[in-house]
Amino acid sequence: MKHLVPYIAISLALAACSAAASAAACDQAEFIEHVILDVPVQDGTEVMPGTHFTKTWLVTNRGTCDWGDGYALVHSGGETFGAVEEQALPDVPAGEIVEISLRMTAPDRAGEHAGEWLLRNPAGARFGVGADGSQPLEAALQVADLPAGVVYDFISMACLTRWDSARATFLPCEGEDDETGAFEGYVRVNDNPSLEGSTRENPPVLEMKPDNQTNGFIFGAFPAITLAEGDRFVATVGCMDGNPGCKLNFIVKAQLADGSELPLLEWAEEYDELSHEIAVDLSDLAGQEVSLVLMLRDNDGRSLEAKGFWLNPRIERLAP
Repeated sequence: MKHLVPYIAISLALAACSAAASAAACDQAEFIEHVILDVPVQDGTEVMPGTHFTKTWLVTNRGTCDWGDGYALVHSGGETFGAVEEQALPDVPAGEIVEISLRMTAPDRAGEHAGEWLLRNPAGARFGVGADGSQPLEAALQVADLPAGVVYDFISMACLTRWDSARATFLPCEGEDDETGAFEGYVRVNDNPSLEGSTRENPPVLEMKPDNQTNGFIFGAFPAITLAEGDRFVATVGCMDGNPGCKLNFIVKAQLADGSELPLLEWAEEYDELSHEIAVDLSDLAGQEVSLVLMLRDNDGRSLEAKGFWLNPRIERLAP
């Protein structure tokens, strides 16, 4: 029977190779794209310290095995951004696509930050995406470097904010003062603004205009942060220069984690060649995850001239 030994050895080797190939084919994943669920944080996006957001990867199970009990997403390197270290995956049959989401919070420290996650099977073996299955799913962002005492700069976050008016939803953050903007309303960061009562060069402002109907409005719900005792919202507000029919109400609201809204301030402004500083004490919301809403409402003025500005809108925080 000695002549059978090579045959048996070859058969065992082929079986081992086949088993290894089957195991490798079992657990495979392919990254498709990042999905925006709330705050549009793509890799490298600049955000405020402490910004809360949901990171979502769209992934295909391109292996031969279904993902079920025992499969998980696990942190494998870098920062966690406050997310859980391990999260069970939903059932994903082979060939199907799944959204994998983690709730994250931007670090307080300014600069670049990144973290990595891999998938894990019930046997404890980790696998990723890419041609060889070794690449992790990644999250990367840039935390803004703010002046001392400031923890949130609303102008920097204008394009991470959802903007709606009475006539339109999901308005662009780089709107235009044109026919469409006059009709639907617009918002933009104006880097070279002309402000009522000012003859000097001004810093950038958040310029907003409601839609052109009686009591038209426009608002943006900014990405949430957790507030602290002594926090306060501060801004200088007024009308854009050359709009004598401007009459606006500047409104600040707090959108809480349960979706409810709390009015904080409503300030009536008209074209009087003056700008005014407004401030809101946020201490009553300390410890809560809050999205501040900035809103303009036309107050029976000329709708085409209802153009207002927020100069240096920010959240200030007392030093500990």
